Amino acid sequence: MCYTTPQPLSRYRAMPIESQTNGRIATLLDRMNSRWTALAENKGVFQGSQRQPDILVIQQGGRPVVIENEYAPAAQVEAEALGRLGEHLDSEVAPASGRIDAVIALKSPIELRNCAGLDEVDSLLTGGIALEYALFRGQPPTTARFPERGFVTGSLRDLAAFVVHAAIPEEAVEEAVSILESSISDAGVILRQAAELSDDTKFEIVKLLKQEYGDQTLRMAAAIMINALVFHQNIAGQHGVKSLDQLQNDGILTRSSVLDEWRKILNVNYWSIFHVAGQLLVNINPPIIATDLLRLMMSAANRLASLGVFQSHDLSGTVFQRLIADRKFLATFYTRPESAALLARLSIPDDGPWQNPQQVKDFRIADYACGTGTLIHAAYRRINLLHRLAGGAPERLHAHMMENSLTACDVLPSAVHLTASMLSSSHPQETYDGSRTIVTEYGRTDSGGVSLGSLDLLNGRTVIRPLIPMHTATSVGGSGEGQVILDVDMPHASQDLVIMNPPFTRPGSDWEGEDRESDYVKQFRGLSVDLKTQTEMSALARKYAADTCAHGYAGLASWFVALADRMVKQGGTIALVLPLTALHGASWKKVRQLIAQEYSGVTILTIAASRAEDQSFSADTGMAETLIVCRKTPDSPDNRGLFVSLKQRPRDEMEATEIARAISALTEESAIRTLEDGPFSGRPLVVGEEWLGEVIDAPLSEDAPWSVAAVADFSVAQTAYQLARGRLWLPGMGEQDAPRIPVGTVQEICQVGLHDANIAGNGAQAAFDMHPIRGVPTHPALWRHDAQQERRLVVEPDMDGYAKIGKEDRASDIWETRSHAHHNRDFGFASSPLAVAFTDRRTIGGRAWPNVQFKEPACEIAYTLWGNSTPALLCYWWHSSRQQSGRGIMPISSIRTMPTLDVTALSPEQLAAAKSIFDDMRSRKFLPANQAYEDPARKGLDRRVLIEMLGMPESVLEPLDLLRLKWCSEPSVHGGKRTAPKERSD
Repeated sequence: MCYTTPQPLSRYRAMPIESQTNGRIATLLDRMNSRWTALAENKGVFQGSQRQPDILVIQQGGRPVVIENEYAPAAQVEAEALGRLGEHLDSEVAPASGRIDAVIALKSPIELRNCAGLDEVDSLLTGGIALEYALFRGQPPTTARFPERGFVTGSLRDLAAFVVHAAIPEEAVEEAVSILESSISDAGVILRQAAELSDDTKFEIVKLLKQEYGDQTLRMAAAIMINALVFHQNIAGQHGVKSLDQLQNDGILTRSSVLDEWRKILNVNYWSIFHVAGQLLVNINPPIIATDLLRLMMSAANRLASLGVFQSHDLSGTVFQRLIADRKFLATFYTRPESAALLARLSIPDDGPWQNPQQVKDFRIADYACGTGTLIHAAYRRINLLHRLAGGAPERLHAHMMENSLTACDVLPSAVHLTASMLSSSHPQETYDGSRTIVTEYGRTDSGGVSLGSLDLLNGRTVIRPLIPMHTATSVGGSGEGQVILDVDMPHASQDLVIMNPPFTRPGSDWEGEDRESDYVKQFRGLSVDLKTQTEMSALARKYAADTCAHGYAGLASWFVALADRMVKQGGTIALVLPLTALHGASWKKVRQLIAQEYSGVTILTIAASRAEDQSFSADTGMAETLIVCRKTPDSPDNRGLFVSLKQRPRDEMEATEIARAISALTEESAIRTLEDGPFSGRPLVVGEEWLGEVIDAPLSEDAPWSVAAVADFSVAQTAYQLARGRLWLPGMGEQDAPRIPVGTVQEICQVGLHDANIAGNGAQAAFDMHPIRGVPTHPALWRHDAQQERRLVVEPDMDGYAKIGKEDRASDIWETRSHAHHNRDFGFASSPLAVAFTDRRTIGGRAWPNVQFKEPACEIAYTLWGNSTPALLCYWWHSSRQQSGRGIMPISSIRTMPTLDVTALSPEQLAAAKSIFDDMRSRKFLPANQAYEDPARKGLDRRVLIEMLGMPESVLEPLDLLRLKWCSEPSVHGGKRTAPKERSD
């Protein structure tokens, strides 16, 4: 077999042919990564074939990747790439690599062919000339292409990172997940047998994992032990560690042999991985069950280790999120690997000093709610990749990074075990002394006080006390037993990157009066914390919240935002996964103010999908979420943000990485349309020729919601922005043709009624008991939603208020707030037609329909008409909380600040026109709001309100038709209902 090496550059003077360019690309790629070998134009590398790949990259721990290259226009390069799939490498080339499952089609620019020699080729390649490439994976006839259409554009360095992802064997990853899931489930069954036979076994599992007994806890114990066995296999042969096969005696793996070997491992390192696993294993009785369990787990570990992907993938974490028994209250949900890759790529840019080992070592990353460690692991992998592509050897820095640079905290020992395992697995052959992977105190402490875990750092502390069993002599992550470390130093303003997916637990009600302790303390349930302790923790949390962005009704996540701000250094970055309501909820206002006032380079990603679970970046939350990345610059905030609206969650880590790279490229171009520009949409986010979303630059208001998030078509957002400022500038309309209208906030033009808890119920201010109407009501109320009764502008009251004994005076005061017009608080766009309802008799507004009270009755009629027109529906949607697709929620405080037509500024003639329109349309049935595009009643109302009442020209009607169609096509409006507009190709 003959391997050819490209000749020295000085040998060539004429324009290079493709094979020579291939040689230069292979040589430069080879220099970028010490863990792979890049070969060019080698014959005999395939079994039974003399065909030669243009470039072959063989990576340690990965699958071989072939690169087929042609000069542009490269008409045959895709066919050549597909033809390589299924080839097998000769065993002398790569004995364990096997079949070719990944081929990159590369289009080299014509400038490379026109070079005077290879010196110039080298200069262009290292200088960042744009290459085009696409990946083909799988086996004919079932193959996949990325991107689905077109080619990714990037530099040779970008291509090198692309090769790293291409070397990941996706089918092996999927197989590993399946093996892990089934093995944990089967092992959990065996553990249940042991627990039922031995109360001591049950007690020790519960004590070690700090969870209540149950199937999820047993599966968690199984996951920890299987994880340790897989790691054992990964390091076998190093430090004198025997493999599991070598430990068998007559084909039987005994508990004592495994524990003896794990003690040997602990003397070397990996305390965080093997200590908890060993404590679990030693307490499994009777011994025969332990033997059966080890047989099953060894089989799983061997199968997983043989796949060769466990060290580079968060496989345990993918399953682990399903095992947390307390996740309902602790909300330790799992960040998807593709979401973690996206966030890490955005928060750690390419243009850092990654070639400098000392500066890499000085880069500090923290996750104070690490869960299963997905985020900090993704960030560490990103740092490793950047250093390696810059010519470094990240394995040489691993000990320092583990001991000094990577901080991960959680309240669950099992979660911290997995986090430490993943971080250690980055370079399992490298030892370290101690780590900053910490199980924090939580709940009642040994001193008699209470602890909130990492959140204790908000109280001015700069140390954390790990939760260490008394017999353990080191913190989690240490390399053996030594002196007990009681505290771990956590200096404020010390981190270059704080990356977190904090728990979203929040009180269970939408109460707008005084905090209710019974709801407030729900944030601190879990880990068997009793009610008294929860109450004390709640009081401590209130204390910590002072002078921070934390808010009780935003939930614990807002405390962790405050913590991230406290711990990140000036110029450092915070990268967060937060609930979507953080961008528009009233209780999140301080968080938005903090970001607007103290941070710059703000990037906010959301997903414009029709279901909440499809808007999530985490697994299993079923909740719409956002990714926020920003840099702390308190002296120079720019008060603007880059809003990225994706059409769907990234499908894998490669797509996530390319999305992040495309966003960074757009940012560098500084050619992004702004929200204020008018209804011309944002900048398309494209990978290859695949449209993946839109990007827009928008102001970060300190007072108003950041409503531009999770919008599929930014021209709709731009229209809403203009409308809120008194201009009906519609898509397709010239700026000079946009009519002006008088606009004010609701509270500026009328009086908004009371919250329902201040009217009826058990609150101190409530004066009524509500009962269904029988006969003629004394205090009629429009209290709740009845979709069948809310199809017309005029609705009937549904409840009668009975004054409580002793509250008659208060009842009279409440009765004075009655009105004809009522504002929808909980607007199901996909089910309800009305944003404003009118009652012929003045009525108390209730839970669903608070009052809006005008001095002039004619204004109530005009307000009702406007409030149900398409432009007003747009205003409601723009201002409301859209946490649930197909629904807009607007608490009283948000109703007051919603922009609306100032009907008090209308002339008597306009008010008279409104009365005539109302009389004609009061009995017309309307379709739900999301069907405005096809609703003749809505179209008729729009025409008459805009033309007859407001005096606009009829030329507005055509662009208004377009707006209706665009707005109704928004996923947050139609919520996935079949009544959504069909996509049109024309």
